[in-house]
Amino acid sequence: MRKTYLLRVAYFCFFAATLTFITSCQSFYKVSKTPVATAHTDSLVTANPQRYFVLRSGTSPGKAYHMSNMVVSPDKRSITCMLDSLEPEHQLHLKNGRGGNMRYKINKPEKAVLDEIHLYIANDDAIVAGSNYTLALDKVQKIEVLEKNKGKTTTSWVLGSIGYTVGAIVVVAVIIAATKSSCPFVSAYDGNEMSLQGEIYGGAIYPQLCRNDFIKLKMAPAKTNTLQLQISNELKEKQFTDLAELMVVTHDKDVTVMTDEQGNLYSISNPQIPVAATASGRDVLPLLLYQKDDQTYNFNDTALNNGSNNLQLTFTKPSSAANAKLVLRLKNSYWLDLAYGKMTEGFGSYYPSFIKQQYKKPVEDLKRWTNAQQIPLSISVQTPQGWQKQQQLTTFGPVATREIVVPIDLTGINSKTVTLELSSGFMFWEIDYAAVDFSAETPLLVTRLLPIKATDETGSNVMPALEKEDNAFLEQPVPGNAAIIEYAYTPLKDTAKTQTFILHAKGYYEHVRDYKNKPDIAFLEQFKKPGALSTYSLNLYKEAMQADLQAMANK
Repeated sequence: MRKTYLLRVAYFCFFAATLTFITSCQSFYKVSKTPVATAHTDSLVTANPQRYFVLRSGTSPGKAYHMSNMVVSPDKRSITCMLDSLEPEHQLHLKNGRGGNMRYKINKPEKAVLDEIHLYIANDDAIVAGSNYTLALDKVQKIEVLEKNKGKTTTSWVLGSIGYTVGAIVVVAVIIAATKSSCPFVSAYDGNEMSLQGEIYGGAIYPQLCRNDFIKLKMAPAKTNTLQLQISNELKEKQFTDLAELMVVTHDKDVTVMTDEQGNLYSISNPQIPVAATASGRDVLPLLLYQKDDQTYNFNDTALNNGSNNLQLTFTKPSSAANAKLVLRLKNSYWLDLAYGKMTEGFGSYYPSFIKQQYKKPVEDLKRWTNAQQIPLSISVQTPQGWQKQQQLTTFGPVATREIVVPIDLTGINSKTVTLELSSGFMFWEIDYAAVDFSAETPLLVTRLLPIKATDETGSNVMPALEKEDNAFLEQPVPGNAAIIEYAYTPLKDTAKTQTFILHAKGYYEHVRDYKNKPDIAFLEQFKKPGALSTYSLNLYKEAMQADLQAMANK
């Protein structure tokens, strides 16, 4: 699993210069027809001045140095850089460690909240601060990324266990993949800082796709007895938000509150893991048992010619159960963004005209194509009459995993077990955890809060745009636009209860793309067929594996 994942991450680098996205709001690079050849590797690791590279030598906690003036060698096997001592504001992660409290304090200098990329190697006694250093990239054992507004590492890859020299392509690709951003960003004050919590209305890239979205937040009141969150634009996108309502749910401490895609609330008190989980006859249950363990099922069976992948989950069912709550922790993959971006590259300079045409299409037409390409995650239940579809989950992006409930109708299923099937295109989704809860709903007290204050990055009042659904949008057309939103809050006095906070937002966003190549009509014709994007995704992946194996053979 780890090896094949790194192979596809390597391919991500080959096409990093071509990325555009529909399923989430992502940064993008200028189109290049030739993989790697026209993308300068040294610029890939230094192009973003907001990235701060740290070399970690040894363990517990080892030594750490700032890497500057980084240049990749012509043979792409090493990086030459200047090593300097870390400034105090960049030593937070050293003291607290992965999984600890690595929060940047609000009163720290701005440079303290730059994205940090930590490269881990074994102890090297030859390192001297203040001198040049050559890092052999096959010595990199792990990469961790810390992003501003995040209270934990964005992601982590262990590279040393895959059995061969990974080289610069994989190392740089991991850095690119790890620091991808999504929009609109939602951050919330958690008692220490504004920590990034996720993204909203992913995939709603046309005005007619404007939709409601619900995201669970970790929040704590500020000293002013207000709850605070931020909606921001970090990329070359245009964002439009119509509503920012905060739902405060009071409930018993022994239950977890989640929503389904429509915002309906559910109490989860007795989640049961599957007794079996298979994909094409392969046991994948270990990938789904634990939350937040970096083990995911990725819908990546290459033996299927069309790329369509199915995951079957079997659960023990109480005889009296008429309904069930499927609990999922999941996200979209960066690979989906890559495959879709390669497709849209085919429009070339015609892309703006294509988008204008899309703006005129009915919602039903847009969704019909998306569904035919197997982009949503389809959930079905096995009944005596066959598979019955329960729901299709809309994409919500690859940056942050999301917990969501899918209600399951068990009418007519009298067996002692129930089997669910999750279906999607090739490597479009990543499932971290799956369980089913058959328990009855417990009482939930819901308070809906509207903003009492909302100001943008200039200090202007933007509250009228966020108070109600009226098509009067908060417009955030350029990167750096950010709105701080505050809600009046009365602290909970009942010590037997706890509270869950859920943002109900509504909006859409628009891509900013500037392709220069000529349209490739023959290439685009294939995507008129159902399932074509999944097949294309599979073929891209196979090309990636072949290219990487060939590169290793040539070493």
